Amino acid sequence: MGKHGLPGLAWTLLLTASVAFAAVRQLEWKDLLPADARGTASPSQPAPLHDYLLGEDSPAALQPTDARVNPEIDGRTVRLPGFIVPLEIDAEGRVTELFLVPFFGACIHVPPPAPNQIVYVILADPLELGSMADAYWVTGHMRATNRKTRLGASAYEMTGARTERYEF
Repeated sequence: MGKHGLPGLAWTLLLTASVAFAAVRQLEWKDLLPADARGTASPSQPAPLHDYLLGEDSPAALQPTDARVNPEIDGRTVRLPGFIVPLEIDAEGRVTELFLVPFFGACIHVPPPAPNQIVYVILADPLELGSMADAYWVTGHMRATNRKTRLGASAYEMTGARTERYEF
Protein backbone atom coordinates (compact mmCIF):
# COMPACT_ATOMS: atom_id res chain seq x y z
CA MET A 1 0.00 0.00 0.00
CA GLY A 2 3.01 2.25 -0.12
CA LYS A 3 4.84 4.35 2.42
CA HIS A 4 1.83 6.32 3.66
CA GLY A 5 -0.89 3.66 3.28
CA LEU A 6 -4.55 4.56 3.53
CA PRO A 7 -4.05 7.90 5.34
CA GLY A 8 -1.83 9.07 2.45
CA LEU A 9 -4.41 7.95 -0.11
CA ALA A 10 -7.20 9.69 1.81
CA TRP A 11 -5.15 12.90 1.94
CA THR A 12 -4.49 12.73 -1.80
CA LEU A 13 -8.19 12.21 -2.57
CA LEU A 14 -9.20 15.07 -0.26
CA LEU A 15 -6.65 17.40 -1.86
CA THR A 16 -7.79 16.42 -5.38
CA ALA A 17 -11.45 17.04 -4.46
CA SER A 18 -10.57 20.41 -2.90
CA VAL A 19 -8.72 21.53 -6.04
CA ALA A 20 -11.63 20.43 -8.26
CA PHE A 21 -14.13 22.27 -6.03
CA ALA A 22 -11.98 25.42 -6.02
CA ALA A 23 -12.02 25.39 -9.84
CA VAL A 24 -15.81 25.89 -9.87
CA ARG A 25 -16.69 29.58 -9.94
CA GLN A 26 -20.03 30.45 -8.33
CA LEU A 27 -21.80 33.16 -10.32
CA GLU A 28 -24.64 35.61 -9.95
CA TRP A 29 -26.68 36.57 -13.01
CA LYS A 30 -25.00 39.97 -13.26
CA ASP A 31 -21.68 38.12 -13.75
CA LEU A 32 -22.88 36.97 -17.18
CA LEU A 33 -23.03 40.56 -18.38
CA PRO A 34 -20.00 42.37 -19.78
CA ALA A 35 -18.37 44.58 -17.13
CA ASP A 36 -19.68 47.83 -18.64
CA ALA A 37 -23.31 46.63 -18.44
CA ARG A 38 -23.41 45.38 -14.83
CA GLY A 39 -24.15 48.77 -13.26
CA THR A 40 -27.19 49.50 -15.43
CA ALA A 41 -28.81 46.06 -15.50
CA SER A 42 -32.24 45.75 -13.93
CA PRO A 43 -32.90 42.50 -12.06
CA SER A 44 -36.66 43.08 -12.08
CA GLN A 45 -38.95 40.63 -13.82
CA PRO A 46 -41.14 41.91 -16.69
CA ALA A 47 -44.93 41.84 -16.42
CA PRO A 48 -46.64 38.59 -17.50
CA LEU A 49 -48.06 38.24 -21.01
CA HIS A 50 -51.50 36.76 -21.38
CA ASP A 51 -51.58 36.11 -25.12
CA TYR A 52 -48.09 34.68 -25.39
CA LEU A 53 -46.83 32.48 -28.25
CA LEU A 54 -48.99 34.38 -30.73
CA GLY A 55 -46.99 35.46 -33.77
CA GLU A 56 -45.21 38.78 -33.49
CA ASP A 57 -46.14 39.15 -29.83
CA SER A 58 -44.59 35.84 -28.76
CA PRO A 59 -42.09 36.02 -25.88
CA ALA A 60 -39.23 35.21 -28.28
CA ALA A 61 -40.25 38.11 -30.54
CA LEU A 62 -40.21 40.48 -27.54
CA GLN A 63 -36.81 39.34 -26.25
CA PRO A 64 -34.20 42.09 -25.79
CA THR A 65 -31.29 41.65 -28.19
CA ASP A 66 -28.19 42.20 -26.01
CA ALA A 67 -25.98 39.15 -26.52
CA ARG A 68 -22.70 40.65 -25.28
CA VAL A 69 -21.00 38.24 -22.88
CA ASN A 70 -18.46 38.25 -20.08
CA PRO A 71 -15.32 36.74 -21.64
CA GLU A 72 -13.89 35.93 -18.17
CA ILE A 73 -16.32 33.03 -17.72
CA ASP A 74 -16.00 31.55 -21.21
CA GLY A 75 -14.49 28.07 -20.88
CA ARG A 76 -14.78 27.96 -17.07
CA THR A 77 -16.62 25.53 -14.83
CA VAL A 78 -19.32 27.54 -13.10
CA ARG A 79 -22.23 27.21 -10.69
CA LEU A 80 -25.31 29.39 -11.21
CA PRO A 81 -28.76 29.40 -9.56
CA GLY A 82 -31.91 29.82 -11.59
CA PHE A 83 -35.16 28.46 -12.91
CA ILE A 84 -35.62 25.76 -15.52
CA VAL A 85 -37.41 26.10 -18.84
CA PRO A 86 -37.48 22.57 -20.31
CA LEU A 87 -36.48 22.31 -23.98
CA GLU A 88 -35.90 18.57 -24.50
CA ILE A 89 -37.57 15.70 -22.63
CA ASP A 90 -36.58 12.01 -22.77
CA ALA A 91 -38.96 9.04 -23.11
CA GLU A 92 -39.37 8.90 -19.31
CA GLY A 93 -40.46 12.53 -19.13
CA ARG A 94 -37.16 13.81 -17.70
CA VAL A 95 -35.52 17.05 -18.80
CA THR A 96 -32.29 16.60 -20.80
CA GLU A 97 -31.83 20.11 -22.24
CA LEU A 98 -33.10 23.39 -20.83
CA PHE A 99 -32.80 27.12 -20.58
CA LEU A 100 -31.58 28.29 -17.19
CA VAL A 101 -33.14 31.70 -16.51
CA PRO A 102 -32.92 34.20 -13.63
CA PHE A 103 -36.63 34.35 -12.75
CA PHE A 104 -39.65 32.08 -12.74
CA GLY A 105 -41.77 32.10 -15.90
CA ALA A 106 -39.11 33.53 -18.20
CA CYS A 107 -39.60 32.47 -21.85
CA ILE A 108 -43.08 31.15 -21.13
CA HIS A 109 -45.26 33.74 -19.38
CA VAL A 110 -43.09 36.83 -19.74
CA PRO A 111 -40.75 38.09 -22.43
CA PRO A 112 -37.42 36.26 -22.15
CA PRO A 113 -34.46 38.08 -20.66
CA ALA A 114 -31.70 39.21 -23.00
CA PRO A 115 -29.62 36.36 -24.48
CA ASN A 116 -26.76 37.18 -22.10
CA GLN A 117 -29.14 36.35 -19.23
CA ILE A 118 -30.10 32.90 -20.53
CA VAL A 119 -27.97 29.76 -20.45
CA TYR A 120 -28.69 26.82 -22.75
CA VAL A 121 -27.92 23.74 -20.63
CA ILE A 122 -27.18 20.16 -21.71
CA LEU A 123 -27.46 17.95 -18.63
CA ALA A 124 -25.06 15.14 -17.82
CA ASP A 125 -27.98 13.18 -16.33
CA PRO A 126 -31.70 13.71 -17.03
CA LEU A 127 -33.62 15.71 -14.41
CA GLU A 128 -37.00 14.68 -13.06
CA LEU A 129 -38.48 18.16 -12.69
CA GLY A 130 -40.98 18.49 -9.87
CA SER A 131 -42.32 21.99 -10.41
CA MET A 132 -41.33 24.75 -12.81
CA ALA A 133 -41.39 27.07 -9.78
CA ASP A 134 -38.49 25.19 -8.17
CA ALA A 135 -35.09 26.87 -8.33
CA TYR A 136 -31.91 24.89 -8.98
CA TRP A 137 -28.15 25.26 -8.81
CA VAL A 138 -26.65 24.18 -12.13
CA THR A 139 -22.93 23.42 -12.39
CA GLY A 140 -21.12 22.74 -15.65
CA HIS A 141 -18.69 23.90 -18.33
CA MET A 142 -19.73 27.35 -19.61
CA ARG A 143 -19.09 28.57 -23.15
CA ALA A 144 -20.06 31.82 -24.80
CA THR A 145 -22.02 30.63 -27.83
CA ASN A 146 -25.36 31.57 -29.33
CA ARG A 147 -28.35 29.21 -29.34
CA LYS A 148 -31.82 29.99 -30.63
CA THR A 149 -35.09 28.15 -29.95
CA ARG A 150 -38.75 29.01 -30.41
CA LEU A 151 -38.77 30.29 -26.80
CA GLY A 152 -35.81 32.62 -27.19
CA ALA A 153 -32.07 32.89 -27.69
CA SER A 154 -29.16 32.39 -25.32
CA ALA A 155 -25.62 33.75 -25.43
CA TYR A 156 -24.18 30.96 -23.25
CA GLU A 157 -24.16 27.18 -23.28
CA MET A 158 -23.37 24.92 -20.31
CA THR A 159 -22.46 21.28 -20.96
CA GLY A 160 -21.95 18.28 -18.72
CA ALA A 161 -24.19 20.07 -16.26
CA ARG A 162 -25.36 18.75 -12.93
CA THR A 163 -28.30 20.06 -10.92
CA GLU A 164 -29.23 20.36 -7.27
CA ARG A 165 -32.28 21.97 -5.69
CA TYR A 166 -31.77 25.53 -4.53
CA GLU A 167 -32.99 25.91 -0.97
CA PHE A 168 -34.30 29.38 -0.07
